[in-house]
Amino acid sequence: MRSGTIAALLAAALGLAACETYDSDMGPGRGPGGYRYTGHDYQRLGNECPAFRGPGAPMLDPWLACTREGQALVRYRYGPASERLTPQMADSLNVWFRFHADTNRDHCLTDPEIKAALVNAVRWQRKIGWRG
Repeated sequence: MRSGTIAALLAAALGLAACETYDSDMGPGRGPGGYRYTGHDYQRLGNECPAFRGPGAPMLDPWLACTREGQALVRYRYGPASERLTPQMADSLNVWFRFHADTNRDHCLTDPEIKAALVNAVRWQRKIGWRG
């Protein structure tokens, strides 16, 4: 019985660790700082979409750089400066988007969460009358 309980706890811990893709410098529920990709937890792949220029452009998450909705969000957030992204701008927007897209705060973005966040961003932009 005792070894079964320990095995169950270990399995639960491994299951949670498998989904964790972010460093826990701030952890869930403590704000957007915990949504940075740093260290060995994440190997930065970037994107190959030519929508933006500047040293930060390849650092944007693919769903921001390679989708119309994501590109509109970047342009809305940074205006004319979005045509020349810095690494700090890309990191800030990646963290902000991940924080808002992760609705269940499990630090594991799913395709439905990403799609819903992009659609909601576009709806909000239309509601305020902005056309990118």
